[in-house]
Formats: sequence, C-alpha cells, structure tokens
Amino acid sequence: MMLFYKAWRDSRTRFLWGALALASFLVFIVLKLPEMEVTLAPLGGRAYRDYIDGMAGSFGKMIFGLLVIFLGLGGLLRERARRTAVFTLALPVSRAQLLGAQIAVGLVETALLALLPTVVIPPVSRMAHQSYSVEQALRFSILWCCCGTVIFALSLFFSVLLRGEYTAAIVCCIALAVNARMSNWHALRPSRLNLWRTMGAPSDIRLFYGEFPWMDLAIMMLIALALLAAATRITQRQSL
Repeated sequence: MMLFYKAWRDSRTRFLWGALALASFLVFIVLKLPEMEVTLAPLGGRAYRDYIDGMAGSFGKMIFGLLVIFLGLGGLLRERARRTAVFTLALPVSRAQLLGAQIAVGLVETALLALLPTVVIPPVSRMAHQSYSVEQALRFSILWCCCGTVIFALSLFFSVLLRGEYTAAIVCCIALAVNARMSNWHALRPSRLNLWRTMGAPSDIRLFYGEFPWMDLAIMMLIALALLAAATRITQRQSL
C-alpha cells in the first residue's frame, strides 16, 4: 500500500487538475450548444449527438491525450533529475515493484479520465434539455481508455529511457504524430492502428472501421503491455 500511496502522491496533482480541466471542457461544450446552434444554422445545423461527437472527438481527445502523456512521466531517471531517486531506491522493495505501483496507479487514473465523457455528458445534457445516451458516451470512454493505455505506456517507456524533465513528453508527442502520419500511408492502411483517429467520435469510427474496432483495440492492449514490460526491464537494469 505504501508504494501505491507514493505513486498517487507523485501524480495526484497532475491527475486532479487534468480531470478538472477535461470535465470543465465537456461541460462547456454542452452549455455552449445554444450559441453553436446559431453559428451552425447557416451551414444547415447538426444533430446534438453529432455536435457532441465532433467536439469531444476532436478537441476532447487532444486534451485527454496530452493529460495521459503527463500521467505517464516517471521512472528513476526523472526522480534523479528531481533528486528523489536516492530516497526511492532506499525503500525495501525492488525496482520492478516501484515501477509496478506507478503503472497500476497511472492506468487507474487513465481509466478514470476516460470515464469522464460517460459521467459528465449525459447528465449535463439533460440539464441542458438535450439527450445523449450513456451507451454512446460509454463508447467514447472505451475508445479513450484503450488508446490512453497505449499513450500512457509509451510515455512511461520514454521516461525510463530518456533523461530530462519533459524530454519524454516531447518525444512521445513526436511518436504519436509519426503514428498518425504513417497510418495514412497506403501500404500501412490495413493495420489502421492510428491512436488519434481511433479516439475520435464513434460516428467517425463507424465510417473508418465499419464496426467497433475490437480487434484493433486488443492489438493496442498488447502493444501497451509490451511497452510496460520493456520499461520494467530497463528500470531493473538501469544504472543511476
């Protein structure tokens, strides 16, 4: 329990402020609807569900992805930069246990952030006299949770590999941009493992995949598991 509490203390500020920012954005796009309807009227307007899908599936996923990148920052190299590595290594536990606690807490935090569309959008929509089903919001949460797990694993992997306070975050952003670019190449299109596209609106997912991408999400989970295993292996062999 001590290790989980330490991991929570190290990440709670990032998580709580991130959750507040993402929840505020989701509330904002619902309450902003009346003004948006006026703006969209000359263009023919959009259904409420399409409006929410578009906003959450574009700006919302970007906010979520960036928040998860910062949740994944950690590892002994980062603690060394903050001059807390000596204290951490003095604890009567293995390096794998230290990193395992951070992984467990980070994945729970990622899942909680991903659940915000389900928790926030349907009830706030009812307050705004609109309708957005829990089932539709839950599809958002599933997509965000699976893709967010890969982003978290990628961020953590770079954190244990690279020195510097925010080097891992920058490299992770570059890697995600490369992923988005490469997935558009014709030769790689059958793989369709584009994290940003997959985190988009469920309606866009149907257009791109034809159905809910369970197989792609399963492959993403395997990739995340491999990254987390590699990060643990590197940490065990790391010299500070």
